[in-house]
Amino acid sequence: MNGRAVFAIFSLSLSLIACSGNKQNVAQNPQPTASLANETGLPLPENATIIDARAVHETIDPSQSSGSALAEAGKGTYNGHEVVASADASQQDLETWLASVPVPEGMKKTDPGAKIMAHRYGIDYIAFVSPNGKGATVVVMDPKIVTGKLGAIVSMLDKYNSLPEPMRQAMDSQIKQRTGFSIAELTDKSAPVGAAINAVKEFRNSDKRAIILVSGEKAQ
Repeated sequence: MNGRAVFAIFSLSLSLIACSGNKQNVAQNPQPTASLANETGLPLPENATIIDARAVHETIDPSQSSGSALAEAGKGTYNGHEVVASADASQQDLETWLASVPVPEGMKKTDPGAKIMAHRYGIDYIAFVSPNGKGATVVVMDPKIVTGKLGAIVSMLDKYNSLPEPMRQAMDSQIKQRTGFSIAELTDKSAPVGAAINAVKEFRNSDKRAIILVSGEKAQ
């Protein structure tokens, strides 16, 4: 398959998904689940409700995950926790809260990059690292903005691994040009944009904003 054919198929697929995005069924407002706990060591804003919590076990390669605070802590396998919470606060109020989050003990604030681009899609974040292989990220986002601007991309990502290699390469190139992010960054759950995209499906048809906490430590 030549390059023009790959590009044409990819463009057609993206157009079809974009057109069908408004027709798909969406979930109702995210509902909290009993007994969920915040084990990240990171704060949540007042009146936020935890709707999901999970353990994190992820192998990080800084050459593929440049947007991740864990990547800044070095290549390796990380264990930790992730929490997704919802809030009625406005995105502006959450960004004000985000600026007040204290630096965790033994860590320092870092900028894994691409913050201006992330803000364009309704995402803001702060990140922290420590010299002993720990990393943490606090993300706030407006799911409606993320879905409105990246909904078609999210649908394409779901199909990425099932595509033949030439189409994956074409898709990666096109998404990078459109968004400024590689597929590796968009699918890295430890990175701010990847964490937001991973959580956005829980907020379809919801008027709430989202807070995502991710913390991890390199396995010894």
